[in-house]
Amino acid sequence: MSSHSRDGDARREPTRRSVLGGVAAVAGGGLTGLGAIAASGRPAAAVDGDPAAFEAGDAPTVTSNDGRVESVYLSPAVEVSWADFSEGVERVTLSLAVGSDAGVDEVYRETLTAADPEATPGDLAAVGDVGGSPTDDAPPDFEAVDGGLTARFERADATARGDAVTSEALSAAELSGGETETTTLDVVFRAQVAGGGDEATVVRTTTVDLTVENPAGDATAGGSVGIDAV
Repeated sequence: MSSHSRDGDARREPTRRSVLGGVAAVAGGGLTGLGAIAASGRPAAAVDGDPAAFEAGDAPTVTSNDGRVESVYLSPAVEVSWADFSEGVERVTLSLAVGSDAGVDEVYRETLTAADPEATPGDLAAVGDVGGSPTDDAPPDFEAVDGGLTARFERADATARGDAVTSEALSAAELSGGETETTTLDVVFRAQVAGGGDEATVVRTTTVDLTVENPAGDATAGGSVGIDAV
């Protein structure tokens, strides 16, 4: 679900839909489980938060005379809730993938377990109980029938995590002065909750437009002229 075009592209929507499907596949699930927990009495899960927390903002613009994008930093913070897990939860696996026309890369994948509820493995900076925040001291209550957790990930450069969404793929070296080019990055966050032989998966998707701008050339002149006459 990605586009890499200058001043629009009539093929944008079909291209973005096809890539989004690939992002979801890499993230490990289909586009199901969006929204709140349904009151069905069956094990279910939900995700809330900001998986596409670009530090430059929701629609970052890179100004570069050579059209180069060096890095794209992510710092996700999410909340995962579960319901109707009668025996509690054994593990929660969190993954995030980013895709563009160039392909799909998995940026994060971490698993939290009831065996070590206070652990912050890999790229996880902090984990907390759903009633608080990732900076609270209280760990998640994996024994809860209806519970959840909050998780905050370390800042990571998406361009350094794979072979598709790279600096080269996002850059636009051919840009002339005064031109811009935008790439739509598709971000898919997936949470898989398992316990007591039950399993529930929820997927959340979002997009972020990353723009490269080559500023138009400019010049200035000034100074002074001294005059002396005899």
